[in-house]
Amino acid sequence: MKPFEVNFSADAVRLAEVRHALQEWLADVPVDPTAAYDIVLAVGEACTNAVEHGHRGDGGTVRLSAALTETHVHIIVADGGRWVTPEAGTDRSRGRGMGIMRALSNEFEVSTSAAGTVVDMRFARE
Repeated sequence: MKPFEVNFSADAVRLAEVRHALQEWLADVPVDPTAAYDIVLAVGEACTNAVEHGHRGDGGTVRLSAALTETHVHIIVADGGRWVTPEAGTDRSRGRGMGIMRALSNEFEVSTSAAGTVVDMRFARE
């Protein structure tokens, strides 16, 4: 199966299009439908974070890739933005994305550097 790759401008209007494209790719992959739903939800959170927090309107690019291993779907979401630690007193109705990604994936890692942020997730195919 060919890997899924898309680069998109860090603009919130692109998020639905990216989620739909990933859903279409997953429909052709031997993956449990519940797992596919979890993947799209977690990837949507990662992409939203890259747009809202990584780039914050700077017009940069978000890169999404997905590939199959024998047992997992491996997802990477990367941005070239700058990580900013949330300030105390931030809106408490927000900020659940990292927890959602961590809960839905089997493996979850976030790496930050001057070059940007990379979210690396693996999801069991069944």
